[in-house]
Amino acid sequence: MRLPALLARAATPADRLVMGISALGIVVSGAVTTREPGRQAVVFRDNRPVMTLSLDQDFKKEIPGRLGPVTIQVEQGRVRLMEYNSPRMIGTRTGWIQDAGRATACVPCGVLVRVEGGAPVPANAFDGVSE
Repeated sequence: MRLPALLARAATPADRLVMGISALGIVVSGAVTTREPGRQAVVFRDNRPVMTLSLDQDFKKEIPGRLGPVTIQVEQGRVRLMEYNSPRMIGTRTGWIQDAGRATACVPCGVLVRVEGGAPVPANAFDGVSE
C-alpha cells in the first residue's frame, strides 16, 4: 500500500491540515534562520580580540591558550577549532562554522572564534550582553 493512500485512510481532514501547516512552518523557519556567510573570523583570548582571520584563504594558525596551543583551521570560507589540550574537546565537536554570528569556543583554554562580516546586527538584536 502506498503511503499517501495510507495517510488518506488513517488521517482526518484536521490531521492533514495540521500536517500541512507544520510542514509550511518548517520550510519558513528554515528560510528565516539561514544566515549570510561571514567574511572573517575574530579570535578572542580571555574575552579580548587577539587576531582577525580572513576566510578567503586556507591555512592553519596556532595561538596560545590557557592549557597550551590551540590550532585554528580556515578552509573554503569556514573555520574550526582543530587541536588543543582540553579535557573534553567540546570546541572541536562544534565543527566547521561559516555563517556570520556563529561562534565556537574552548572555555578551559579561554579561546573563542566568532565569524563576522555578514549583514550588520541590529542594535536591538540582543536583550543583554555579558562579559
